[in-house]
Amino acid sequence: MSQNNFSMKNVIISIFALVAATALLSCNDNSLEKQRQKELEILNAYIDKNYPDVEPKRSGLYYIEEVKGTGDSIKRGDKVQIFYATWTLDSFLIDESDGFTDGYRYEPLEFTVGAGSVITGLDEAMTYMQKGTVATLIIDSGLAYGQNGNGTVPGFTSLRMKVEVYKIYPAN
Repeated sequence: MSQNNFSMKNVIISIFALVAATALLSCNDNSLEKQRQKELEILNAYIDKNYPDVEPKRSGLYYIEEVKGTGDSIKRGDKVQIFYATWTLDSFLIDESDGFTDGYRYEPLEFTVGAGSVITGLDEAMTYMQKGTVATLIIDSGLAYGQNGNGTVPGFTSLRMKVEVYKIYPAN
């Protein structure tokens, strides 16, 4: 009898834990959905105000070319050097290559396109660019730091980047 009571107690506790976990995840999913919805509202208002004629790429990336580059387009596997600055949509500077926002170009960021060493939106944007291209990118969190952020950037934060392609080293 005591063994059955113990087993029944464990079953009830397990069911309670399962129901509680399901409820918690349901609330959490709803909260995440609300955060994502809020991000998209802010993003759409920003685009409507600043770039009303720009359509997003299939991925959702907004690519606004300001200076047309020359030569071949960058391909996955190419190594690039870029100057850049990254802000939140409310103009909080997150990161930049040294001196870029002051009009200087001290040290470019170098990475291999498609290697996953930068955020997805920047990686994708590179494939639309050539040497000398200057572009503004509007990148939603799905192409940036996602729902969790990165420690500096909170989750569900869209970004604005200004990027200038300095050098391209084609893949062999």
